[in-house]
Amino acid sequence: MRVNCEDAQGMGQQHPDTFEVASIDTLREVVQPGVYAKICILDGAFQGERIWTEVTEVDGVKVKATLANDPFGFEGKHGDPVEYQLRHIYNVAAKDGEELA
Repeated sequence: MRVNCEDAQGMGQQHPDTFEVASIDTLREVVQPGVYAKICILDGAFQGERIWTEVTEVDGVKVKATLANDPFGFEGKHGDPVEYQLRHIYNVAAKDGEELA
């Protein structure tokens, strides 16, 4: 499912002193199948929920992944497929929890 996500890159540009986010170039290097990427899904009246996803495919700036945990504020469950773009990613971590970006 395609999800409506907050633009992490835009947030970083608007608030460079208080909002740290990896560059698109860094994300291109580290985002690959098997890593976890945190995004913020916006859903209707709900303000947004940051949630981890497990990346399954990367094609340019497009990312396909599955939800890595159960969301609280929107419909969906662990394992559901989601699609978003590199610009939506807040953090990236390896399976062992090591922060990659």
